[in-house]
Amino acid sequence: MNPGKTRWLLWCGFLGAVVLFAGDMLYYGEWGSARVWSHDYFLSMISKVAAWRLHLGAIAGPVGVGFRLLGAVGLYCCCRKGAPRLAAVMLTGQSVMELLTLLQHGIGGPTGFAARSCGPDSEAVAQILKLDSLLITLMTPFAYLYAAIWIFLTLARKSEVPRWTVLLTPLLMNRLEKIALLVPAPLGLPLWDGWSNIVGAFWYAVLAFTYKGRVIESPIAESA
Repeated sequence: MNPGKTRWLLWCGFLGAVVLFAGDMLYYGEWGSARVWSHDYFLSMISKVAAWRLHLGAIAGPVGVGFRLLGAVGLYCCCRKGAPRLAAVMLTGQSVMELLTLLQHGIGGPTGFAARSCGPDSEAVAQILKLDSLLITLMTPFAYLYAAIWIFLTLARKSEVPRWTVLLTPLLMNRLEKIALLVPAPLGLPLWDGWSNIVGAFWYAVLAFTYKGRVIESPIAESA
């Protein structure tokens, strides 16, 4: 694939993370300090936002994940010349994770409506949150699978991006989420709320800027 097309796919991954961040902010985004965040605070926020925000937040899920799936193809294209089989396994793992992310993000709308109509402590909200926990449990091994393969291939110089970019892999950067606790209001709370999508957007942007792909000539063109 032309390097320009691969770079475009990586930018799609960046755009997908931005859209998902916007969806999170529509669900429960507020200005403030991250230190106020708690389970009860989350339910309080999502139960009082306007209905149109819950609708748009739910729509952001399939749009954002659609772009993120294109980004996953971009990651595959970065590695397929050096390790096609491992790259295919990585693409499969990330695709499954993204589809589960679509479901997990989409239930934010029903959570908000259930909290508004039945109350934050209702059985309806409890069951939706149980489903949310199940989806996170299911997507976690696929997240580790694709991230581990990506890190291995990048360190082995099979991904056509600098080795140091593995430090920005979302699975690693998500461990630094508590940095948001040090950020004062009003930026601390939205930074905490959307940390995973912020680091995902930053990662894809860095990969798009640093990708140094080579054009693969066809045998006919080479012989000519």
